[in-house]
Amino acid sequence: MTIEEIAPYFDFNTRVKIVTKDHSEFIGMITGVDDSFDTYSGNDEIELDMGTYYLSIEISDITEIIALKGPPE
Repeated sequence: MTIEEIAPYFDFNTRVKIVTKDHSEFIGMITGVDDSFDTYSGNDEIELDMGTYYLSIEISDITEIIALKGPPE
């Protein structure tokens, strides 16, 4: 995926399900984008607020983003 494809979900209101190349699934809200100069991995990453903790996911590892409706589970 690219930052342009992720941008519509970056609004602090949309819960999303993110699927990665290894078929892992994460649910939360995208709260930030870090460019390759600011990350330990050297790749562009998103920050995902999963409620209890934050997770950084490399943008190049994301295969699908699905907008979710309704309250958090």
